[in-house]
Amino acid sequence: MALSKVGILVNREKCYLCGSCVAVCPKEAIIIENDEWKFFQEKCIGCKFCVLTCPVGALTAKEVE
Repeated sequence: MALSKVGILVNREKCYLCGSCVAVCPKEAIIIENDEWKFFQEKCIGCKFCVLTCPVGALTAKEVE
């Protein structure tokens, strides 16, 4: 069973750049660089580990085509 393709959105007001999402992403689709959160859609496999791991609920997954 294939995972659905998702885009990960960050609520920048909630996110405090702790790096939990970066640590669990198996494809390195998220990075924190220069105090900025960045997501790379082309690397994402849709596992949503980042969303489940975020301690403050700053991430959401949105299905994309």
